[in-house]
Amino acid sequence: MLEERYSEQEFRGLGLFKRNKYVIISSAAIFFGSLFAGYLLSPIIDQIMSEALKQFKDNVNNGVIQLTTFSIFLNNFKIALSLYGFGLSFGFFTFLSLAYNGLFIGYAASQYDLGDFLIFTVPHGIFEISGIVIAGAAGFRLASTLFHIIGDIFKIKRDIPIKGQLGNILDSNYFEFTDSLKLFIIAAILLLIAAFIEANITLKLGNYIIGII
Repeated sequence: MLEERYSEQEFRGLGLFKRNKYVIISSAAIFFGSLFAGYLLSPIIDQIMSEALKQFKDNVNNGVIQLTTFSIFLNNFKIALSLYGFGLSFGFFTFLSLAYNGLFIGYAASQYDLGDFLIFTVPHGIFEISGIVIAGAAGFRLASTLFHIIGDIFKIKRDIPIKGQLGNILDSNYFEFTDSLKLFIIAAILLLIAAFIEANITLKLGNYIIGII
């Protein structure tokens, strides 16, 4: 229960990112490890990822994904929501989704001139990737909350009213659950910023940079 992990004062005093540093680091390691793997191993995974990249391009060309703030945000928000919701699978599908998205971006980067790819992705990518990583961390925090609740349920004593014990279990894991929500909200905000930049700034800035180098 909470008292075995943090007191309420300690939990609040550590700060959101500090007390969630391990899930954030884990999420970042999975994503960036997969991203570099996707880039370096692109010839090996080409048969699988080329179809995914083609589907993405078709969605853009067919207007399923448009170069507007709302459309880009909605597409990325769905990914973030999946990463968070997959925490209910004890983080297993959060892990797989992070790895897949990292592989996809790494593979996509390998299909273009790396300099051009960076010019046209870094301005919004800083916020977008941060949002995806934090959404993954939120999913892992949700998984951790679920693990702790189930663990606490197994510690229920038969000689004490169960209703009161269940209430204590929910109370003791409340702060951890709210942390997962806070991380998800931060991820969504970052993705909204990224979508605005991608829709309104990245292309113009990229063409300007290309024009002067």
